[in-house]
Amino acid sequence: MPEPRRGAGTGRSFFLTGVTGFLGKVLLEEIFRRREELRLERVYVLIRSRGSRHAEERFRREVAASPCFGELPEGWAQDVVVVEGVLERPGLGLDAALRDELSARVTHVLHAAASVKFDLPLEQAARSNVTTSLNLLELARGFVRLERMVSLSTAYVTPHPGRGVPIRETLAALPAPAATIYDSILRGEADESVLLAQSGHPNTYTLTKSLAEHLLLERRGDVPLSIIRPSIISASWRHPFPGWIDSPAGFGSFVVLLGLGQLRVVVGAPDARLDLIPVDEVARWVLDECAVEAPPSPGPILRHAVAGVARSARIQECWRTIQDFFQDHRVDRRPVIGYLGQRGLRFGLADLVHHRLAPAAAALRSAGRLRSARQMRARIAHLNRVFPYFTSRSFEFESSVTVDPSFEAPAYVRAVCRGVYRHLLRRDETEWALAGRLHPGHGGDLRWSLGQPHGNAWIRFASWVMTKVLRRTVTRVTVDIPSFEAARRAARDGSPLVLVPNHRSYFDFVLCSYLCFARPDLGIAIPHIAATIEFGRIPILGRILAAMHAFYLRRGEGREDPELTRRVHALINEGRTLEFFIEGQRSRTRAFLPPKRGLLRCLQATGKSCTLLPIAFSYDRVPEEAAFAAELAGAPKSGMRLGPLLAWALKAWRGRIDLGRVHIACGAPVQLDRESDVHDVSHTVIQRLREATVSTTYHLRAFLHRHPTEDVDAVWLRNTVRELGGRVIESDLTPPDDLDPLIAATLRYQFAHLFEGNGGCDERLTRFRATLFGRDHAGRREREPVG
Repeated sequence: MPEPRRGAGTGRSFFLTGVTGFLGKVLLEEIFRRREELRLERVYVLIRSRGSRHAEERFRREVAASPCFGELPEGWAQDVVVVEGVLERPGLGLDAALRDELSARVTHVLHAAASVKFDLPLEQAARSNVTTSLNLLELARGFVRLERMVSLSTAYVTPHPGRGVPIRETLAALPAPAATIYDSILRGEADESVLLAQSGHPNTYTLTKSLAEHLLLERRGDVPLSIIRPSIISASWRHPFPGWIDSPAGFGSFVVLLGLGQLRVVVGAPDARLDLIPVDEVARWVLDECAVEAPPSPGPILRHAVAGVARSARIQECWRTIQDFFQDHRVDRRPVIGYLGQRGLRFGLADLVHHRLAPAAAALRSAGRLRSARQMRARIAHLNRVFPYFTSRSFEFESSVTVDPSFEAPAYVRAVCRGVYRHLLRRDETEWALAGRLHPGHGGDLRWSLGQPHGNAWIRFASWVMTKVLRRTVTRVTVDIPSFEAARRAARDGSPLVLVPNHRSYFDFVLCSYLCFARPDLGIAIPHIAATIEFGRIPILGRILAAMHAFYLRRGEGREDPELTRRVHALINEGRTLEFFIEGQRSRTRAFLPPKRGLLRCLQATGKSCTLLPIAFSYDRVPEEAAFAAELAGAPKSGMRLGPLLAWALKAWRGRIDLGRVHIACGAPVQLDRESDVHDVSHTVIQRLREATVSTTYHLRAFLHRHPTEDVDAVWLRNTVRELGGRVIESDLTPPDDLDPLIAATLRYQFAHLFEGNGGCDERLTRFRATLFGRDHAGRREREPVG
């Protein structure tokens, strides 16, 4: 190897293989995120062409466009040089001029390319994992500025040595010299089954990775070499963001199939520990070998990149966490672990029932699904054939590096589930399905209601009924789960929670409690709801509502209600969660009403610091729409009676109600302390509610349907709302031809605040603002009815 010229230039250049893969992308992102620390000048990435798609195009489409790089500064890819080559060819198939450029510039070689298929034929696996590594080593030998070559292997190159026996950072023994074995494989003389039996390896992947380690170390010469051995790589822990994953390989396959409810029988030992390691931790350890301050090591380095047995979850815990997550985040069939254990009679029976008979019956009921059922069965059989070696044993890896101190196995498994849900199954947690016609169901509504961890008999019964009602009246109810989690994290520890929703419908009373009942993991107890005394006077219903945590207050008396004060203070002192409507009454126009401050003062008088969670409901249509239209036209406000409610319920039950979509989001929490200005707090809550309110495409289409503006259509309006910082979600509801113009006009309050002060010089925007903020389309200004 030529003598290194370490002083030749201050910038450092990396040569990276495997960049189109999951780990390769995260390595590239980590390089650019740490570019100042690494004194980065450029990165060469080796990509082979595939079909008609050349390396440059593959990098642009498969790598640079990935969400993995979304947090990097714009233009980061300008410092990437795409090299088209093939690792299986000597010299990687590069021409002399390019090899000379690499030789003069490259300081670090990172080899992340590999075939991770466990059951490749032996010769193919050897060419993918051994030949490629040796070809890259020979190329790197000519890099005159080379500081470090890091090659990725696997922690499972060492066959399981027995229960409780530590696995050290040393080369694994082979039944013959590595070169002899490798040559016999290439000549086609090796017997795969005999070689695996002699070496103790479970598959051709771990065997060929072990061969590659031996041969790299034997032939490295003066190349400064590090070999990093990850265990089971899965979603990111912190970077580029928690839960990033784009590969269904390995553990991701189990999460996908368990989450879909398709995999129900798994071969494994319930108490075996699964060593899962976040992809960003592996990337961190790889680049730590390349850090400027890292002391040069004259000899080779072997490191395990593992969590360690003490920080690994048991198989049974992993499966339970996955099942719990996907029971809340239903995608397809209800996730069930029918059997977890070793092969035998019980396994055979469970596999027959869950993986053969049930899917076949479902496929016969649905034309065209028989073929997909067979493919799914083959995929499941593959998992239960190639993974039991890893799911039936605990591996006691020793490691000279340690995982992030914040890493916790149970939390990590849940983070993987969220990553799979979002990135592999393409579901959006900001639009998590709570209920409605498009909800995948609970596998039995009554069983679900009775199986939830919290709620008395009346709450469980009401939740069962509400599930049925929502399925017949709305397309779907969606929830922005991350907004609730962020608000919950921001709340002060030990501070009583008070839910403060906007008030658009009587549904508001039910939906907050229904969400807390359905998602106890949010950490928000089923609330005690402050309701107007009129509800308490409704025969039968008033008492039922009281059993479901309602308590009643008198509005508009202008003085303190001692009974209400006593009740609020008692609930706060007991640590209960409260709910009240800061607007006091339903807004007929969807405009926010002036806040009422009586209950805020009552809360403040308890002396406790309370956390107010603003919860915004956004409805396509509300059940009270006809009554609101009449009241906006001048009719007196209708009273609360049981008869109309029952009539509406009957109409809903017959499928004659379609309210479209409902969305629920949580604004940033507001703290109410003893020293707080109640007036300021009330208006801050209203502002947070306004910020959390979303528009649907139905709102935009319906408003424009009755109040058109020249050159303005729903597409332009949707894009403009988003450009102004608002959120628009999709709705399939079509505006009815008989939609009342006054109701259509009220829909502007879902988004009108975004256009305030945004005049600009765009003529179309100016015309639309005139429509939006001019007099109402009945020729007078709308106002909220009194009373």
